[in-house]
Amino acid sequence: MAATEGLVGEHLRVFRRFTFIFAVALAAVALVPTFVALLTAPAGSLYLGVQYNTDDHMVYAAWMRQAMEGRFFFDNRFTTDSQPGLTIHLYFFALGLIAKGIGIIAASTLARVGFSFLFVVLVGRLLERLDPPVFLGKIALALIATGGGFGFLWWRNYGVAMKEGAIASGLTHGLLPIDVWQPEAFAFPSMLTNGLFMASLCLILWVLLAVAGCRDSWRGVAGGAAGFALLMNIHSYDVLLLALVLVGFLVCALATKQASWRWIGRVAVIGAGAIPPALWFTHVLANDPVFQARAATETFSPNFRQVVIGLLPLIGLGLAGLWGATLRARIGFCVLVVGITVGFFLASPKIDAYWLGPLGWGIALAMALVALWGLAREDMAWNLLLAWAVIGLVAPYFPGLFQRKLLMGVEIPWAILAAWGFFGFVRNLDTGRRQMVGALAVLVLAASSLRWLSRELVSIRADVSNTVVHPAFLSDDVRRIVQYLDKVPGRKVVLAMPGIPAKAEADDTYASPAMPDLNPIVSGLTGSYTYAGHWSETPDYARRRAEVMQNLFLLPTATPNRQRAIIEKSGANYVVAPRPEAFGVGQVADVRPLGRVVVEGERFDLVEVGGR
Repeated sequence: MAATEGLVGEHLRVFRRFTFIFAVALAAVALVPTFVALLTAPAGSLYLGVQYNTDDHMVYAAWMRQAMEGRFFFDNRFTTDSQPGLTIHLYFFALGLIAKGIGIIAASTLARVGFSFLFVVLVGRLLERLDPPVFLGKIALALIATGGGFGFLWWRNYGVAMKEGAIASGLTHGLLPIDVWQPEAFAFPSMLTNGLFMASLCLILWVLLAVAGCRDSWRGVAGGAAGFALLMNIHSYDVLLLALVLVGFLVCALATKQASWRWIGRVAVIGAGAIPPALWFTHVLANDPVFQARAATETFSPNFRQVVIGLLPLIGLGLAGLWGATLRARIGFCVLVVGITVGFFLASPKIDAYWLGPLGWGIALAMALVALWGLAREDMAWNLLLAWAVIGLVAPYFPGLFQRKLLMGVEIPWAILAAWGFFGFVRNLDTGRRQMVGALAVLVLAASSLRWLSRELVSIRADVSNTVVHPAFLSDDVRRIVQYLDKVPGRKVVLAMPGIPAKAEADDTYASPAMPDLNPIVSGLTGSYTYAGHWSETPDYARRRAEVMQNLFLLPTATPNRQRAIIEKSGANYVVAPRPEAFGVGQVADVRPLGRVVVEGERFDLVEVGGR
């Protein structure tokens, strides 16, 4: 499979130098929104460090805050329900220790950028195993880091639905392709938005490198097992994805008669690293009712058309490089193309239910394995990536509630296959033309990634997260409330008004929230418990959200008796009270008479309502 002038000698040194420079450059780009936010922050405000899925990042922050307190076993700060506090999360425990010195926001940002750099380095090491020419290696690295699909043609900054009347919206049943809104499936959006995703992608690459490297020796097996264990602990969904990929890889090894019991045994030892944390996960699930409710949150995958269109340029180029000369290869190619095509036309428009049941998913998996059997080559590193690419299209429809998470990093192997397919078209061009065409191809395929960067800057300028109910900056009075609560020792329960978005006049734009949802923010940054803190972390969130709104904050239902009742029911010690004069007299109830104002602000006061 390797082309001439592979990565040996001086060529290897050139490629590694490029990999390092590229890693530094991407890490710097990932910091651009942070620098812009810090330079443009309103006076007295606090930048939260994120503009995408802010509420989820506050879950991470709440774990870090507990680590800062010296806790190794975490509980859920987004509910007041009784819970044993059994959760272990080594990634956020480590970040919490760092945060003791530099703060939660800085530690999270440092991790995101640091793992973005490490990701590029590890991808480079994986590409070295394929021994490409330097030009091909550079194209592959660029496509992995920034490649996307056709989502930029229907781009929306908010939501997952296409604009009403959008051209060709039927291609995806009116829903946006995944390269618009699902960062974990792509490298660059993850670099911009989520350090946990980048850490998980690094561990996935680490495990795959260990699997590829243990064919002839035990070297690296212990490290691979440790990586698998850590991955199970910090992002357990990825372990199922990797297990399915390794099944596909085994089929490739059997098809090319390269499987050996010793190699299989070494890979099994690597996989066994996940067993101890998996057993602890099972223990927590059996004994923590709050964790049970969280684990049961429905996270269905997007429809298959959204996935295909979100990856289509990469899939198209990748398929162009998979057509083989042997009958077995052509059978595998045809099975893969037929599977993708049939799946596209049969894709259900419903995204609130399973698309495939156990039987349907089993048939899809069987077709994927047949395709891998046919497409397998003598190069086992290639087969490992091929298995990741093909299985990556099937795994997200495994009939389990967490299935959307199984799209993790699906763009990466398809970007590598796309680079090989692209190289087949340009390999005979002279150096200058080949480099020009290559740069143009990377730029076109990076269109969605550039839109992600643009959205980050738009969100900062508008002071609103993509959730539309969380700001990018905390105002001065909220900042002071957070600082006060952060210093309150021991258990504290805080009630805040759930968020209300502020729709701007132009299409697909939002202004800073009319009422910011401060519940997840106070839980994340101060360690407080909240009664209705997060849509998936809080059991029965919708009911509790409505209960707080109607009984505590909104007139005419929020009478003094009902206010006292919800405070007593939740065990609240503090209320972040919106000032009626700031949000509409006669609409927002005044909570201040129920306790003592300990922090006074222009729009919000912190009211102590219960004894401590």
